[in-house]
Amino acid sequence: MDDQEGATHNEIMLAACRNDQDDLLKEMLNSDDVDYNFVDGIGDGALHYAAKYGSLSCLELLVTLKAIDLNMRDRIDQDTPLHKAVQYKEDYDIAIAMVDQLLEAGADPRIENKAKMTPPMLVDPKDEDMKELFDQAMAAYEVDDSDIADEEYPEDIDDDQFSE
Repeated sequence: MDDQEGATHNEIMLAACRNDQDDLLKEMLNSDDVDYNFVDGIGDGALHYAAKYGSLSCLELLVTLKAIDLNMRDRIDQDTPLHKAVQYKEDYDIAIAMVDQLLEAGADPRIENKAKMTPPMLVDPKDEDMKELFDQAMAAYEVDDSDIADEEYPEDIDDDQFSE
């Protein structure tokens, strides 16, 4: 399908994510001309759409793609898909599952949006389950030097060859 016939495969991919149509999404992901990181006019990509509209089955497919940018920011609020997932209010179980999927896939919870808010800052203070997910994810980023094995360079290699 070309631009003159209607929607492109990239646009159909976004629509599939908006409407939780995982079969249609699979079809688009298997097409040769789809860009997993395609964004609409305001910078929302497929992961943004899936997170914003609670399309868990689509999000689960997308996070398995090696080439997808898990931390892509939209142009308006500089939100990542993780910001959108935390803000999803239609169904709590879907929201927490989306956050879990994104974190497991490697989405970075430390990224600030335009309002200088990270996804954990957007969590309802009473939401212990969501806070626990973020606490576990943040712990992985808080490894200090004492947790890393101290290894010397091999004797036949000059230390000056390595950046500090």
